[in-house]
Amino acid sequence: LSDEELLELVAMAKRVEGHYGKPQDTEWAFHDGNLFLLQSRPITTLGDSKKEGSEEEEVDLEVLIRGLGASPGLASGSVKVILSLDELDKVQDGDVMVTTMTTPDMVPAMKRATGIVTDEGGVTCHAAIISRELGIPCVVGTGDATTTLKENDEVTADGKKGLVYKGIIKGAEDEAASAGAIQVSATPLITVTEVKANVSMAEAAPKAAATGADGVGLLRTEHMMLSTGVHPKKFILDGREDELVDTIAEGVLKVADEFYPKPVWYRTLDAPTDEFITLDGGENEPREHNPMLGWRGIRRELDEPEILKAEFKAIKKLHDKGYTNIGIMIPLSQHPSELRRAKELCREVGMEPQVDVEFGMMVEIPAAAILIDEYIAEGIDFVSLGTNDLTQYTLAVDRNNEFVAKHYREEHPAVMALIERTIKHCAAAGVTCSICGQAGSVPHIVEKLVKFGITSVSSNTDAVEEVRKTVARAEKKIMLDAARKQL
Repeated sequence: LSDEELLELVAMAKRVEGHYGKPQDTEWAFHDGNLFLLQSRPITTLGDSKKEGSEEEEVDLEVLIRGLGASPGLASGSVKVILSLDELDKVQDGDVMVTTMTTPDMVPAMKRATGIVTDEGGVTCHAAIISRELGIPCVVGTGDATTTLKENDEVTADGKKGLVYKGIIKGAEDEAASAGAIQVSATPLITVTEVKANVSMAEAAPKAAATGADGVGLLRTEHMMLSTGVHPKKFILDGREDELVDTIAEGVLKVADEFYPKPVWYRTLDAPTDEFITLDGGENEPREHNPMLGWRGIRRELDEPEILKAEFKAIKKLHDKGYTNIGIMIPLSQHPSELRRAKELCREVGMEPQVDVEFGMMVEIPAAAILIDEYIAEGIDFVSLGTNDLTQYTLAVDRNNEFVAKHYREEHPAVMALIERTIKHCAAAGVTCSICGQAGSVPHIVEKLVKFGITSVSSNTDAVEEVRKTVARAEKKIMLDAARKQL
């Protein structure tokens, strides 16, 4: 827009807000140099800025510790410091759980907590992902919360600002509930670009489906598989493969059924070794210096094909029951030969990739983005950009290290170039391309993705509604720009 058009738009917005007496969400268009107001509705997500417990009243509170806001909302309660798994029973309903970093074993305790605070981690770590899915305020990367915060002290965690205050803030419970609530438009927006949800836990599926999401762009299996407390390899070695298959199938079924017939993309196991160590049967797991760069994803599953085949058997079992909306995608691939071998294992359980089941892959390593044409030639139905890993591998930044968190930028030109390359090469080949990383919840990045031609955007459950609005705005802008060029 020109400066004159911007000034005209601002003036109109002020008139509309003055007329209705409250902030407005407006839709407008310029045509032949004239500004037209298409729609105006009140913004309902701001809340009362003067309400008790609001941010304006919190500025004078004593800040005990600072970190990164990972899941929005306020959570007040008694501190429970967890330094080992055998202390998890200390966490009761309404407590603020404080730990070095969460693991899948801690999820039951996390569900009881009113808030989570960790020493380590960034906005894409385990604590952040699970807290957002549960709707629990979370502060990560504080550095020393486990030593600074004292057992049974009353505190309030601000999951938006990344602060922990001394004492209880009145109304924190209501604000936390509001932050975790799902927003759904009274009049659903229709977009060409699909907006999907990421799901980590089967019990979170109803909440995700309630957003009106167009499917599940990322179904993580780690929680479903590791919450048994037993190493998946131990199931196999003990002759209990059927039990492992049933466990996986039961978890996936809850999600597939909630979303049926919308697509659900199941990502095969991608847990780093440090998440296996505490499991029954995990005593022989290697102690890796940097598990995120270690034995995980498809590289591990091809070394232990019996686990991958158990996952394929679970998906086949559900397909045989009619849940054909489930697709499979392999994680952390760095060469097309891995895709080829995974498809061979899928055939061995009686399921033909790209015929009986949609088969795709995550693009999380720069090598995969660079070799995307070779993957396409090998045969894939869809691609999902895992920008959390793609960003850290491209920039050499540990996304769970609070000391370098400021350098972790999904919008870095190099990261965006790899994303654009992948989207455009997939589009040219007729391969569906989505994104499921944290970048899919960032409005200004979503606008670029739509412009690049992405097929769908999969975001955190709490961001689905806002992402859909962003997608709708981006699509309207593209159409408006195209129309102007015809004038």
